[in-house]
Amino acid sequence: MISDAPARARALSVLVVEDQPDVAATLALFLEVCCNYRVTIAADGAAGVAAAQADTPDAVVCDIGLPKKDGFQVAREVAALPRRPLLIAVTGYGDDESRDKGRAAGFDHYLLKPADPHAIEAILRAYQARLAI
Repeated sequence: MISDAPARARALSVLVVEDQPDVAATLALFLEVCCNYRVTIAADGAAGVAAAQADTPDAVVCDIGLPKKDGFQVAREVAALPRRPLLIAVTGYGDDESRDKGRAAGFDHYLLKPADPHAIEAILRAYQARLAI
């Protein structure tokens, strides 16, 4: 039987790299429940890079002040993957030098904490529409 219903869009896969468990869990819950995205959490920079290399996500939401590898290093390594994901920094570092370092590292968006989850959602939805998934 052929359905006339439109095909369901593939869920966007998002990697959240955040060392504060409450922040990571809250953002992941929002993205999963409110946006229907598939979310993976990594608690430090090295784990974030490893997760992205193992299964490249559509997008990465990454803190800057991370243990093992900072967010700038995470962005540089993830941006070099064959299938480059959207990179969103969510950080407390709001000075011009940090923003410039973020752009140079490969972040597409740079948001200050506490970031409005709806702002993150808007960025991800616009990206998903561009990908047509």
